[in-house]
Amino acid sequence: MSRILLVLLMLGSLSFPPAALAREELSPAGNPITWVKLGQVKVKTEVVFSPEKLYLGLGQRQGLAEGQGMLFIMPTLVIQEFCMRDMRFPIDFIWLVPGRVVGITKNAPFEDQRACYASPGPVNYVLEVPASFCERHGIKVGDPVSW
Repeated sequence: MSRILLVLLMLGSLSFPPAALAREELSPAGNPITWVKLGQVKVKTEVVFSPEKLYLGLGQRQGLAEGQGMLFIMPTLVIQEFCMRDMRFPIDFIWLVPGRVVGITKNAPFEDQRACYASPGPVNYVLEVPASFCERHGIKVGDPVSW
């Protein structure tokens, strides 16, 4: 059974297209890949959900290409806190609940490895994208989200 399908069964709140499940693509790090649509903008994302992958995130990577991101599937709907531990480049955080963007943290610098950022309210999904991505693509709070 694909890992994405297993997560879907566990969480019950995601709706990936069946075609994506049939031909699961994996990143070089072994994470499943899917497309996230924010308004009219599509982002190719690595999906992480295990405690180890959630902890590591994008840490220790050299960068993130334009149009790519990492989607964190959190186990509960609570205020999430993300730290810049082991980050080597700045990012935007897009705080999500099913179906919409509820917050954005723009241009989080990586230089302070102890810096942490909290969601503006309870969320169960977080999308990390390259710094200034939201500004370049006009992503804003309230935008619809699907994957």
